[in-house]
Amino acid sequence: MASTVTLNMEDISKKILSLRSLITVRWLQEVEEQLHIEFTMPLEVAERRTELIARSLVEDVNDDLQIWSRDMGNWMLSQQLPLSSILRTYQLYRNVFWSILRPALPFWTLSEQDILLLEQKIGQSIDEALYWGVYHFEQAVNAELSKKEEMISILHNDKLAILGKLAASMAHELRNPLCAIEGFLKLIRESTRGESKMESYVDVIMHEFANLHRQITGFLSFSQKPILDEVFKEVAFSQLLDEVELLIKPRIIAENIVFERKVDSFSLHCYEDGLKQVLVNLFHNAIDAVQNTATKEIRIFARTRAGRVLITVENTGEVIPSHLLEKLYQPFFTTKNNTGIGLSICKNIIEKHNGTIHCQSKPELTQFFIDLPQMQPPSLLGRTLAES
Repeated sequence: MASTVTLNMEDISKKILSLRSLITVRWLQEVEEQLHIEFTMPLEVAERRTELIARSLVEDVNDDLQIWSRDMGNWMLSQQLPLSSILRTYQLYRNVFWSILRPALPFWTLSEQDILLLEQKIGQSIDEALYWGVYHFEQAVNAELSKKEEMISILHNDKLAILGKLAASMAHELRNPLCAIEGFLKLIRESTRGESKMESYVDVIMHEFANLHRQITGFLSFSQKPILDEVFKEVAFSQLLDEVELLIKPRIIAENIVFERKVDSFSLHCYEDGLKQVLVNLFHNAIDAVQNTATKEIRIFARTRAGRVLITVENTGEVIPSHLLEKLYQPFFTTKNNTGIGLSICKNIIEKHNGTIHCQSKPELTQFFIDLPQMQPPSLLGRTLAES
């Protein structure tokens, strides 16, 4: 019966180093066969892992392991390999390593305890290489994503800058003619006093004119040009909602929609036309959402709590997919045939009120939540929304 010998890590380290080329070549072959990809890793990088495992038995290789893991992570990223494939390559390496080393262990006639200790030390080194390789790969991926997000942010800001320039141009081209139209509408209203039918026609025109005015003003909110009529003041919310209802009522009736409101009695400091535009936009979106559903219901709830105004606009339309929820407020993003700036304008207006707006959507119920202060800071009162 052969006698066992004392575990000599230096000899085993040298033995592993002598096998590194065989281990590397067979590992690369296994990767290509198992993953069906051409694995063109530089040979010096591939062999370096086996060298580090061998050296780890007799010395501290942590610094060298970090350098190799970083190089490995960058190479993996350059190949655009998914994380699942990367983990598989490490698993295949472990299998190949032991399939070559284990047959050599009996020649050293080691004790079972020594073999167990050897397996633990090598296993720890392989696990360390796996951990740091994946860690540096994730770091490289995150750095790449940060660059892309920065570029997206730059493009997004460019869009807003273009939108601002368009808005500034519209201020001159549209608002001046609208002021003239408004003046003549008021004259027409005065001249039709006592003629109920004509007065009703003029009232409809004035309501639509006011809606158009709000749309243009909302578009101009992306511009840095101050808009003099955007002033914060105290407004009774119920009265504001009454005026909004008048604007959407024709569509509500035409689409046979059930409209419900549960609104507490309160006032708040806000830019009145801006908040009206937010609600009108949300209601029109809700009407679009329920057009093709069996249950057509739109509800609004509003209350105050701890100095905040909480408004919920909900509809029974189709669910908005989760991957689209974060994009709803991006300028030019739309799932409809329009410019896709309505919700981005809403967000812009609410944020200038020091508030927030967000959406939750599930089957048969989509909700928009608005949270804004009931009282604005004294520094905002009497100032334009653009200046704030």
